Amino acid sequence: MTFRNKCLKKTSSPLKGVRGLFLITLNLFFFYSNAQWQQPCQDTLRKNTYFQCNEQLYAPVCGCTNKTYRNQCVSYNVFGVNIIKSNGVCQEQHFDFDFYPNPATETINFALEFFDQGNMTLQIFDTYGKLMFFSHKASLHRFDDVISVAGYRPGLYIVTVISGSKYQAKKLIVR
Repeated sequence: MTFRNKCLKKTSSPLKGVRGLFLITLNLFFFYSNAQWQQPCQDTLRKNTYFQCNEQLYAPVCGCTNKTYRNQCVSYNVFGVNIIKSNGVCQEQHFDFDFYPNPATETINFALEFFDQGNMTLQIFDTYGKLMFFSHKASLHRFDDVISVAGYRPGLYIVTVISGSKYQAKKLIVR
């Protein structure tokens, strides 16, 4: 068998049809399609729960996951969110709050933002259920405050915010 016949035999294998179909499909995709590549909502490979954003800024953003994140740095680096739907709180959540530093020693900087506007009841409980702090504000869009925890014993506390039928709770550690 000559070299030319060997080459012809190899190219007439059953893979030729599959390869040809693949090339035609690839050409159709790249040249005749208006399809555009869209970035995925979240990149799980970039997600890093230990990433520390240098800014303490509470500037909430609504991600493509319909979840509100503390700021763009946190949404991108900690949770791997690629697409921000809007600045501010997600409509589905109604409100979001955060505070820092956590763990705290003397004070916490508390920040709350509503999607639209609302009333807020802020409470801090110790692990025994004892009410340590209470505040109620009406008709707010955003609320910022510095709350003293200087007289609190070291330990775990629960910070709760209630607005209408919505409720959120987060852990606070006092040293």
